Amino acid sequence: MKFAAVLLLLITALARAQFGNVLNRAKERVDKAREQAKPVATRAERAATTFQPWSAVDEEKIGHATAAKMIAMFGLVDNPGLARYVNLVGQSVAQFAARQVAYRFGILDSPIVGAYALPGGFIFITRGALEGMSTEAELAGALGHEVIHVAERHLEREVRARNTSSWATEEASARAGTQSSIIRDALIKDLFNTKLSRDKEDGADRDGSSLATQAGYAGTGLLEFLKTLEAANSKQENSQAFGQLLTTHPPFAERIARLAAVSERSPGGVTLAARFEAAMAAAR
Repeated sequence: MKFAAVLLLLITALARAQFGNVLNRAKERVDKAREQAKPVATRAERAATTFQPWSAVDEEKIGHATAAKMIAMFGLVDNPGLARYVNLVGQSVAQFAARQVAYRFGILDSPIVGAYALPGGFIFITRGALEGMSTEAELAGALGHEVIHVAERHLEREVRARNTSSWATEEASARAGTQSSIIRDALIKDLFNTKLSRDKEDGADRDGSSLATQAGYAGTGLLEFLKTLEAANSKQENSQAFGQLLTTHPPFAERIARLAAVSERSPGGVTLAARFEAAMAAAR
């Protein structure tokens, strides 16, 4: 009953906070990214050089421009039904986050297994990651992990904490011409190259799973997904498809061991395997 009530509430929420607004106008967003980034370039340089927290306006505009860059780099899965489904699951867990922003979810058209949390609530999961899942609870856990990164401003804090970040270095040396592209490209480099500390990753695993359980899902969703990834990664032919999860996350075995103890204390909840399979089948 709790889970059904949450889903009914989300139908209304999706009307005003759906990533489809970005997905359906991806080309427009990319074209407009330069103009959107210009007003924020000076503030971004100040944030990088003084290491002060970004304002809400800075965070939204930086995330928006970076999301447009991600879309231009990878493309999006062209399936409105699947995009709406991922948004529905994402919103169901995001509503319990301690910090509320306009969380929006998109599917990158890439076989790489990955998920990316950008400033301002822009969250991407790859086609490859979805193909490695078997239940909706796994999707909820994975998206919950990324929601925690946004809610706790993990990437922003990591960027501001490192004097050698590509953002700070490039902003400090660039003085002409293409500041709008620099602001996006610098953050993209940090996104793909930054290893968050173990406590941040453990916290995102633990608290992301907690968000999923609050939405009515089984607390073992993320744990089961990590087990699937660990098994797949052990096969040589698959190891190069794991992208960011291997380069910027702790080893699967370590994450599984720590998350298992947490998941054991969260019994119950639904997995919704049939609904997940139906959504994926409709997208094939």
